[in-house]
Formats: sequence, structure tokens, C-alpha cells
Amino acid sequence: MKIRTLAPLAALAALASAASAQTNGPTGFSARLGLFVATNDSSFSTGFAGGVDYKISSFGVRAPGEGLQSYLGVSADYYGDGGTSNIPVALTYNVRSGALVYSAGIGVDFYNIDKLNNGTGTSLGGQVGIAYEFGNAGRVDKPLFVAAKYFITRKSDLGGFGLYVGYRF
Repeated sequence: MKIRTLAPLAALAALASAASAQTNGPTGFSARLGLFVATNDSSFSTGFAGGVDYKISSFGVRAPGEGLQSYLGVSADYYGDGGTSNIPVALTYNVRSGALVYSAGIGVDFYNIDKLNNGTGTSLGGQVGIAYEFGNAGRVDKPLFVAAKYFITRKSDLGGFGLYVGYRF
């Protein structure tokens, strides 16, 4: 089964599992769409990007400072163009400071690189990001946001930036 076939199934599973969550918005679930810009354009230079995040509310995480909130989450993304794509799934540590949310995560990448023979596989991956939420500062239920993420991957063809517009449910 190709990665392209798995992406819609993974997104659907993430939506179904997030339906009963809470916080970070009323449900703890957010979705985003945007553009991916590769830092090494040997496979492709830009492509579609989309992702979902889910706040894990059952684990408390100590905030790094006064006036900050922090939480663990799960992030799943898809980005690619043509036959080259990546689906990074990561456990993330998130810190909220007013309208800004910073994140860092580590997990597994499910990739497909068309130009390689048998170019489908998995590898360790990481990500760092920042999001700006529109609305009143200090509220945790602001639904609209813009975000930027940098994806770190062992496959140099798949590293780069995701630029998004998103909504918290």
C-alpha cells in the first residue's frame, strides 16, 4: 500500500480519535492546511501540507515559567508533491504564552520518495514550530491561527518548512 493511500486513512483515524478530547480549544483538536517548502529541492521544492494536532489532557506537564501553560500533544502531518511525500507523526511538548504557542516534537516519519527504488519506509523525525492565535490574548479557546513548522528528517529530500493556516475545534 502506498503512502498516498495511507494519508487519507491516517487523517480520518485522527479525526475519529480526537472527537472526545477537551482543552486547547473546546475539543483539544486542531487542523491546518498550507504549503511545504523543502530546504533541499532535489525531489521537489514546494508542495501541499496539512496536519492535525491533539492535546493529551490526561498527562499534566509542568510549565517552564510563571504565566506559561504547557501540555503534551500528538501531531500528524502530511506534505508532498507528486510521488514524493512524508507523514511525520510526533509526540510534542507545547508551551503557550498568550497568543503564541511554541512546540517541539520527536517521532516517526512515513515517507515515499519516488526517485528511489523501493523509496518507501520509516525513519526517526523531529519538528519545531510556532503558532500565533488570533483573538484576545490569554484565551485558550481562540479558534484561528497561523503556524510555521520546521521538519527534521533523516531523508534530506524531505526536510523543510510548513506554513499553515489553522482552526482549533
